[in-house]
Amino acid sequence: MIVQIVTFVILTLGWSFYRVRFFLNKNQLKVAVLYSCLMGLCMIAGSLLFAHVHIPSTTVPMRIIFEPIGKIILQQ
Repeated sequence: MIVQIVTFVILTLGWSFYRVRFFLNKNQLKVAVLYSCLMGLCMIAGSLLFAHVHIPSTTVPMRIIFEPIGKIILQQ
């Protein structure tokens, strides 16, 4: 499992550096920064998935916000 995570991180970092340099050569700084942030999040999520760590659903914050509103509407 450790080998898979390390390989994943190394390959993702290598690809990210290649793409960021490509964006910087074209003077697209904002795109390079956005790409770096997204790939960092993907690396973290991918590493956690390889380690079999439970990642909560992305719908949890929306459910927390809108569930009470829906219950209020249904009670009327």
